[in-house]
Amino acid sequence: MNKTLAAMESEAAATMNATPEGIQKELWKISQIPKLEAAERYRMYCTAVLSWLHGRGAFYHLADSPDFDGALYFDRARKLLLRIRADSFVAWLADALAMNKAERIFLLIQSAVETESLTERATAIEPATYWASRPGAVYLSNGPGRIARMTAEGVALVDNGTDGILFPAEAVLPPWELTAPVNPFERCALFRDMSAAAAHGKMLFTLWAVSLPTNPRCKPPIVTAGPVGSGKTRVATGIFELYGLLPRVAAITKTGEADFWVAVNAGGMACFDNADTRIDWLPDALAAASTGGCIERRKLYSDNERAVLWARSWVAVTSANPSFAADAGLSDRLLVCRLTRREGGTAEAALAAEIAAARDAGLSWVCHTIHKALADVEPVPGGLNQRHPDFAAFAVRLGRAMGREAEAVAAMKAAEADKSLFNLENDTVAAAVLDFMRGGDRFDGTAAELLEKMKAADPSLDSHLSAKRLSKRLQKLWPHLATVLSARQEVGHGGALRYTFHPPGPSGAHVPADEDEETGELFD
Repeated sequence: MNKTLAAMESEAAATMNATPEGIQKELWKISQIPKLEAAERYRMYCTAVLSWLHGRGAFYHLADSPDFDGALYFDRARKLLLRIRADSFVAWLADALAMNKAERIFLLIQSAVETESLTERATAIEPATYWASRPGAVYLSNGPGRIARMTAEGVALVDNGTDGILFPAEAVLPPWELTAPVNPFERCALFRDMSAAAAHGKMLFTLWAVSLPTNPRCKPPIVTAGPVGSGKTRVATGIFELYGLLPRVAAITKTGEADFWVAVNAGGMACFDNADTRIDWLPDALAAASTGGCIERRKLYSDNERAVLWARSWVAVTSANPSFAADAGLSDRLLVCRLTRREGGTAEAALAAEIAAARDAGLSWVCHTIHKALADVEPVPGGLNQRHPDFAAFAVRLGRAMGREAEAVAAMKAAEADKSLFNLENDTVAAAVLDFMRGGDRFDGTAAELLEKMKAADPSLDSHLSAKRLSKRLQKLWPHLATVLSARQEVGHGGALRYTFHPPGPSGAHVPADEDEETGELFD
């Protein structure tokens, strides 16, 4: 042997360039070394390829899953982050080395590359998916190798990997052009003519959709609720089309909890369609997903290895009969956009084509709106969303960036107030109480007295509801009853609870007679 392995490594590092021609030349030199045992020649081939790959890029592995399936390589020349076991990486490596991927030497090199990704010479990361955020910056992917970076200073197209933000090639938006911004929610008929039942509905939906790239850890799910023909699924699909995401619209089934967590773990946006029947697991899963929760499952039934699925996706739910909202804890985490039946008709193909034509200008508008919001350091009102205050605060800044701050604040306030009403309307017992109070005056009394009055107004309740069940349900729903009916309770004579309810106002929540409806301030 004319050269030692150490000498070969030194020469490779000194002379090899990052082009395929460089590694091919180095492999040819190794092949010309005489009297070299096969095992040692193979080790030299592997060492040369690894040196070349380190010179051209970097090795990574998933921080929460350090195994070969999560092995990654970032090619700096092409600005691509690829899974090492992906066909695209294997094909590229075989072509760069001028080898057939079925050759024994290539299989050995491939094994060495996988091993390298789990050594101390590789870095553990959590790759971004479709969009990402860091303090003071938001990133929106733009094809496999480019990113739109939004900061307080402006919007710029940068390379994948800038600021340490790495998007895998399979988790990027289709390429788009940064051009003159145009508001897609005013330009596109699907969004512009959205049949929102309340004045704040369209603004609430817009703020949620524009917030997607900001990617907070806790993401409020949005529910588009309305009858057949209201376009509740179509407007959600329109957001997929605007960003260029593959529409992930799934049905909710009784055994679909595992599928739900796979969908929300994938990042981006997930839509769950026609959630109209009572599904036991759905309220808890949605509540956990809204606060960045996770679920831990065994990978295989044959072993004890665990896999953790995190809530990384924004979630949209469509429903004509949202019975899942009867869960008192879940309703507090939702944004509700109520829709009425859409008037007129526009062909699906025409709606999709209009969004596709507006995509470049629309995403440019989203980027510039977020940039302006990042530059906004003025204070925002508090208490706009108890469960997701960060989302609400930035939504107000987005409203300012659009020149519609008052509408944004009003939308956040109305959405917060609507949560309790949405819960009561979709709970069987609470809906009966609500119907009774809408037709009456203030009530003071026990649960038994309330039940008797309700039965007098609706005799069908006689066989379905007892005073004990009514009392238990009132306790479970109490925070929402307090909001909508200004409910109060106190212990009366004999230890029985006595309740006080007021009829709800026109918008849902009760406004006491001694409170100014505009300012919310009490009169002296």
